[in-house]
Amino acid sequence: MDTAPENFKMNDDESNAYVYKQPENDEEKELCEEALEACPVSAIGNDG
Repeated sequence: MDTAPENFKMNDDESNAYVYKQPENDEEKELCEEALEACPVSAIGNDG
């Protein structure tokens, strides 16, 4: 969420982050890829 705040948000009780919107440009895509690599619990995936 910190890495790509335009794409990830926290749920109402702030227990989980979720994809708010898919990346729409190269900058957002790069930030989402950074978030994927930095996720400490491997909860972010990429299905293609």
